Amino acid sequence: MDRQFKNTLRDRLGNYLESKKSATLMEVVLIFGVVFLFIQMVAPFFQGSQLAQQLIVWFANVIMIALVCFGQWLRRSNFRDLGLVLPVWSGKTYLKIILWSFLIGIITILSFVLGSVGMSMLMGATAQPDVSNYDYLKDNPEIFVLSLLGVYLVSSFGEELVYRGFLIHRVSLMLKGAKFEKTYAVLISAVIFGLAHYTWGITGMVQTSFMGLILGTFHVRFKNKLIVLILAHAYMDTLLLGSIYLS
Repeated sequence: MDRQFKNTLRDRLGNYLESKKSATLMEVVLIFGVVFLFIQMVAPFFQGSQLAQQLIVWFANVIMIALVCFGQWLRRSNFRDLGLVLPVWSGKTYLKIILWSFLIGIITILSFVLGSVGMSMLMGATAQPDVSNYDYLKDNPEIFVLSLLGVYLVSSFGEELVYRGFLIHRVSLMLKGAKFEKTYAVLISAVIFGLAHYTWGITGMVQTSFMGLILGTFHVRFKNKLIVLILAHAYMDTLLLGSIYLS
């Protein structure tokens, strides 16, 4: 195919994705469907290795990031639309970003705990998230450090880009004109974020849904400034992996 045909095809696909709500829905379903199928097909081959299982999940997140990037490329759209932009350097601005990220991180951790408390009230003392897939971290400092680096990339950054930046933006497009469209978009993204953590069990899904609700709310509040949420998510991931490692 020559360059002109490629550009024409790209523009047609991009315009279709941008103008048709049904196409946006198909894009969302395709991205999450492909990743879910990938995990279901590959994970059974590595049942005996917790580390391999986690690497599969991380690679699935990389696939999601790549598909989101491809959708933006088709639209000839930059990542500013999804909130991925660094503000112009200013000591005061970045101090505010750090302070807000700490505050949001604390609120997010409290929401995570609230989810656990709520599930304990409903299900009893056995209501705990299943994070046994991370047991490979225990007494393994080298893997712990490498895991932190991996989590910062594919979870702290990747999940905020996909579940807050991409998903809230796309759901808002599908609900454009509806009353409380942003509220519904945040709720839907939070539920999907929780379901994506199905390996954590029902308690883990509820906790991560609460977490997604808080992060999504602040995503809208800060007019899509993802950098604040990425930092807040990183604090949460550090605390989670650190607690597992130290246990």
